[in-house]
Amino acid sequence: MKLDGILGQERAVDLLRRSLAAGRLAHAYVFTGPPGVGKRATALALAAACLCTARPGEGCGACPECRLVEALSHPDLFLEDLERAQAERATASQVSIEQVRRVRGHLALRPVRGPRKIAVVDDAERMTADAQNALLKTLEEPPGRTTLVLVATNAAVLLPTIRSRCQQVRFAPLEDAVIERLLVAGGAEPADAATAAPLAEGSLVRGRELASGELAERCRDLRDRLDRIHESPVTEVLDLASEMTASRTARAEQSALVATVLDWCRRRVRDAVASSAAGPGGRDAVRRAVRQLERAYATSRDLDRHANAHLSWDVLLLELRRAGPIA
Repeated sequence: MKLDGILGQERAVDLLRRSLAAGRLAHAYVFTGPPGVGKRATALALAAACLCTARPGEGCGACPECRLVEALSHPDLFLEDLERAQAERATASQVSIEQVRRVRGHLALRPVRGPRKIAVVDDAERMTADAQNALLKTLEEPPGRTTLVLVATNAAVLLPTIRSRCQQVRFAPLEDAVIERLLVAGGAEPADAATAAPLAEGSLVRGRELASGELAERCRDLRDRLDRIHESPVTEVLDLASEMTASRTARAEQSALVATVLDWCRRRVRDAVASSAAGPGGRDAVRRAVRQLERAYATSRDLDRHANAHLSWDVLLLELRRAGPIA
């Protein structure tokens, strides 16, 4: 992985590039932002940029150092995460103090092949309080030529003493076009990628779930049925609600269908705004579309709170049916 291979995070990458060019890389960072937006990939790209011999400060992706980083086997790079904790203990739900002690041990050693030692702790928000406290001495008195990167979805859950000793780098949700491009590059069918990207809410991980063939087909079918919901019999609308309820057994599928409804409602608002200049009825159409979008968001929140799923979908879909067409 190279820094110039990180898409959609120009601000974060530019900050790191400037630090590398000035020789002022921080001893500790917190990479924070939504899941699936490239935080871990950027941490590994930073490691490659530090250790690469062909393109120091950037990474080439082809030299022995970069290949070792890619394989997570470079002696000057060390990675700990929840997956490793679960490999050691299947029931693990947190990054343990033992893992953090290994990170400290790695950073305490002299570099073997490169100019510095780098440690990455992914899922850093899952560190136990004891594990976080075990990092404090390393953060207060960092060994020379070392960089620690904590990768966290929500940096606010880290101890204030940890956050205050790290430079925070914020990562933004990815744009739809970036997600679509990355999905196609990863082997997804272009049609599936185009369907998944607007529903992924800025997350490549979520986009990959949505771009799986069967799920993408379900989302397209739902969108088609929503397009004609105002002319569908009530029984057909209630049948659709039952199908939506049944999908709750598969979290990724349920999440994708909810995102499809929200995206469809947002599109209705855009269409209503675009048509509002056509006549006096346009403003009413906009108000109706906005009310339906608000109802859809309320339904999404209710489902997150484990409300009666069947009733929630019944109410929402019947409301969408009553709203009628925008034009």
